[in-house]
Amino acid sequence: MRPVRPVTSPPSGPGEAALDRIEQRITELVQRAPEIEAAAVDDLRSALRTVGSPLALAIARIVELVAEQRVDPGIALPPLAMACATLAAGARGTLGERELEAARYEIDTLQPVPIRIDRFRYPAPQGSESPCGEGPSCGLPDPPARVILPQVPLTALRRRPR
Repeated sequence: MRPVRPVTSPPSGPGEAALDRIEQRITELVQRAPEIEAAAVDDLRSALRTVGSPLALAIARIVELVAEQRVDPGIALPPLAMACATLAAGARGTLGERELEAARYEIDTLQPVPIRIDRFRYPAPQGSESPCGEGPSCGLPDPPARVILPQVPLTALRRRPR
């Protein structure tokens, strides 16, 4: 088994206070979700920036996006809480760099990514009003051809001989 090396020296004084604030604030945000309290977010972000590690800064970035409603709290808060616990354990010396980097990677996957709108463009049903007023397909290209599945009874299906 590989030895666990602390990423930083175990915190004492202000560093330990920041870790305690991080754990308290993320717990508060999870308990009050989906409502996000601005004061708790600001305090959490400042405590995370006090720690200043790559994981802490990644968490602060996603917390900011949650507060701006750009990331769904129901999706983001559980991984954020786990990452905050991982951050505290790493700063206290019980986890190594590998675990902290894995948590940072998980948090970075919560970054919002632009979606391709054309994947979701389908014409309005016949006879219905178009939301854009430009005809049934809103002036967008036609969707890809639909897949037609043959209707075959299961009893007619046979395995090919090998």
